[in-house]
Amino acid sequence: MTLPFAAVAFDMDGTFLTDDKTFDHQLFNEIASQLRAQDVQLIVASGNSLECLLNYFTPEEQAELTFLSENGAHVVNQAGDLLISQTLDPAIAQAVISYLVNDLHCYPSLAGTKYGYLPAQESPANLERMKFYFPKYQVIDDYDHLPEDRYYQMSFLIDEQTESRINDLIQRFGDQVSITPSGNGSVDITVPGIDKAWALNHLLDQWQLRSDQLAAFGDGDNDLGMLKLAKYSYAMQNGNANVKAVANYQTKTDNNHNGVLQSLADYLG
Repeated sequence: MTLPFAAVAFDMDGTFLTDDKTFDHQLFNEIASQLRAQDVQLIVASGNSLECLLNYFTPEEQAELTFLSENGAHVVNQAGDLLISQTLDPAIAQAVISYLVNDLHCYPSLAGTKYGYLPAQESPANLERMKFYFPKYQVIDDYDHLPEDRYYQMSFLIDEQTESRINDLIQRFGDQVSITPSGNGSVDITVPGIDKAWALNHLLDQWQLRSDQLAAFGDGDNDLGMLKLAKYSYAMQNGNANVKAVANYQTKTDNNHNGVLQSLADYLG
């Protein structure tokens, strides 16, 4: 059967992965094999670090996938070749970090090109959770003397007291960085204009494909851009209201029941 799309992008957390951070490897490999036989490009599209994403897949599975990590700021192809690397301006990044630490008393985690940098000031439980997303990490306690690196993005946890001052942060730096509450008690600071849709547009151009040849699956607000871009856009059954409002389709099952893979299987017959 001829497929209506030539590329498939899928988010990971809450979309491709179950709540236990697993997926059906056998079903994935069966579907990936059929898709690749029709020259369909498969793209992991996530806000997580590349190292975190690679850990979910076997080397054989990695060879089938393009990895769009850090919400589009860091992209590698099936061979591991670097396609995109967009980092925050170092001077702006340092100014934002200084403001967060000294004025808001927030200690950001930093997604660097070499390591993830995690705050020693975090609770042990939060620190362990962060380590999962940054398999290559360093714990830092002095933000005035950071290791030599550049950052794809940074994020910090907020409480009620901090939340009331986010507008101060936006007023001060909103024209230099993108500042986005992620909905799980944290705020992401990223390179302006860089998101999943931006990176997917670059990949489509490279492959000489159009957005009406793209299928995309997502569940959260950082998926909105790529869902608006793709003609075959799918909101997960468990996705939020914003996602369901912009997607053209909805999966029949949720992320815990192979929502992405079952939707693709329906096309393959």
